Amino acid sequence: MPATSRWFLRLGFEVWHVPGISRAWRYDFADGSFVLVTDLGGYDLPEPGGPYSAMSLSAANELVDYQEWLRDTKDLFHWFSRMSRLCARRAQ
Repeated sequence: MPATSRWFLRLGFEVWHVPGISRAWRYDFADGSFVLVTDLGGYDLPEPGGPYSAMSLSAANELVDYQEWLRDTKDLFHWFSRMSRLCARRAQ
């Protein structure tokens, strides 16, 4: 298992799969909003070291933030941390 997979699983991500269409790492927040992380094409799981494409969506599936290109796990972690803080503020 690639190190990145363990990293995603430790953070609470799950593989989200729409058969015949796409696979992504998905993280669900308590308020129903969620994050998807894919490869740059947006249709499959990313390579272990990146680059990554990531988006944050509201519980109503409205786009909150989209990052077309995150270079590596450090960039992805910083973006995910920011999305987590925003979600926590919205929940207050």
